[in-house]
Amino acid sequence: MVKVIQNFVKVNKFTRPGLKMSGVRGIVMHWTATPGASALNERNYFNGTCIADKRYASAHYFVDRKEVQHIIPENEVAYHAHDQNRCYVSFLKPNANTTALGVEMCVEKDGKIHSETVQNAAELVADLCKRYGLSTDRIVRHYDVTNKSCPTPWVRDSSQLTAFRKKVAGLIGNKTVSKTKPSTSKESESAGNILKKGSSGSSVKTLQKRLIAVGFSLPKYGADGSYGDETVQAVKALQKKAGIALDGIYGPATEKALAAIEAKNKKPSSSGKKASHTLPTGIYKVKSPLMKGTAVRQIQEALAALYFYPDKGAKNNGIDGYYGPKTANAVKRFQLVHGLSADGIYGPKTKAKIEALLK
Repeated sequence: MVKVIQNFVKVNKFTRPGLKMSGVRGIVMHWTATPGASALNERNYFNGTCIADKRYASAHYFVDRKEVQHIIPENEVAYHAHDQNRCYVSFLKPNANTTALGVEMCVEKDGKIHSETVQNAAELVADLCKRYGLSTDRIVRHYDVTNKSCPTPWVRDSSQLTAFRKKVAGLIGNKTVSKTKPSTSKESESAGNILKKGSSGSSVKTLQKRLIAVGFSLPKYGADGSYGDETVQAVKALQKKAGIALDGIYGPATEKALAAIEAKNKKPSSSGKKASHTLPTGIYKVKSPLMKGTAVRQIQEALAALYFYPDKGAKNNGIDGYYGPKTANAVKRFQLVHGLSADGIYGPKTKAKIEALLK
C-alpha cells in the first residue's frame, strides 16, 4: 500500500476554508500540470504561495511516484471541482467541492503521469472507495464535473479512466466494474450513444446546446448537463416534429432527426465561442515595461474561456490588460497541456491552438 502522509495545510480562506463536507459521494481525479513538482512541493505551494496569491484552489490528496500527501481533512471542503457553479455529474450536485474528495496526480518533468503515480493513486482511491462504500463508477474526472481539460491525458483518451476504474476494482476485490464510460462531446454526437433521463455530463450538455440552437428551448435549466424532465420534453418535441417515436430518449433515430434539422437550418452545433473571442496576431510576452492594452486583454479573456485563468480568484480572474508573470504562467500552462513549447510567450502557434479550441 502506498505511504500516505498526513500533512494538513493551515486553515485559511483560500486553500483550506474549514467548511464541512455534506458527505462523500464520489472521487474526482485531477493532474497537477506542473512538471517535476512532487506531492510535497504541491502541499507546500497550497500552504504558502497559493495563499499569498489569494488563489482559491486545493485538493484533499496529492500523489507522486513515492508517496501521498494528505493536505485537507476528508470531512472538509477543498476547492478542486466547482467552477462558476458548474457541476455536470448528477450524483455530485449541486457542488462537487462539498460532495467529493479531490485526488491530484503529479506530473513528471516530461509532462506525463508516471505509471507508478497512477498505481499509487489507484491504491489510495481503492482505500477511499472501501471506506466510503463507493462503486468504481463514482470515480470521475475533473473534466466530467466542469468540462475543464483535467486530467488532460485522460480527457484525450477516456479509456485511461476506464483502465483506472478496473485497477481500483481489482484492488478492492470487486470482480465487476461498472460499464459506465466517460462521455465526450464527440460521443454525444454519435448515432450509437444513448442518452436518457438520469444521464449527465458533457455529452448531455452538448445535446442540450444543440437542441436550444435549433429552437427547442430549455427555459428553466438550460444546458446544465443533466438529463431531466425539461430535456425529456425537448427531445419529445423534436421527435414529434420528426415523426418518430415519442419516448424522450436520445438514440440513433433522434440523432438523425436532430442532424437533419441542423443541416436544414445551416447552424453549427458549437457554442459560438469563436465569434465572441478575437485574438491578436504578433508576439506577446513579459517585458519591461509590461505590454498592455486591448490585445493583451483579448488573450487573457480567451485563456479564461478555456479555464486557464491569469489569476483565478482575483478580481475578474486577473484579466487586466497587462501581460505580466501571471498571464505568462497561464499561457505556459495552456501550452504545456496542449503539447506546445511551454515558454509563456503568446505567438502564432499558441494563437492557432486557442482559436481551434474555441471553435
